[in-house]
Amino acid sequence: MSSAVFGQKAFLGQANGPDVELIVSGTEHYATYETVEGFTAIYDDALGRFYYARVIEGRYESTGVPVTSPPPPGLPQHARESDEVRSEKIRQHQERMKQRSHPTPEQE
Repeated sequence: MSSAVFGQKAFLGQANGPDVELIVSGTEHYATYETVEGFTAIYDDALGRFYYARVIEGRYESTGVPVTSPPPPGLPQHARESDEVRSEKIRQHQERMKQRSHPTPEQE
């Protein structure tokens, strides 16, 4: 069963920063995050924070500016990854979930 959220405001924790209010849309397989002002955000696991994102060659890339700061000049709002990138990320997520539910002998 799949659950989805569309435009739901949520306070999300960060490992290395304060909770931030973001707009969440998506499913358990693929979700997007935006600031309340409409700027796309991505979470950097290595740095433990949400950063403003831009789309480079169809894929989200961090601007290096945390969402707790003003957005970089000229950053477009409501940026979206390409359909191809989104589909590939969904496929990869589904494969990881499948492997977790059916571990190989090496994983047991």
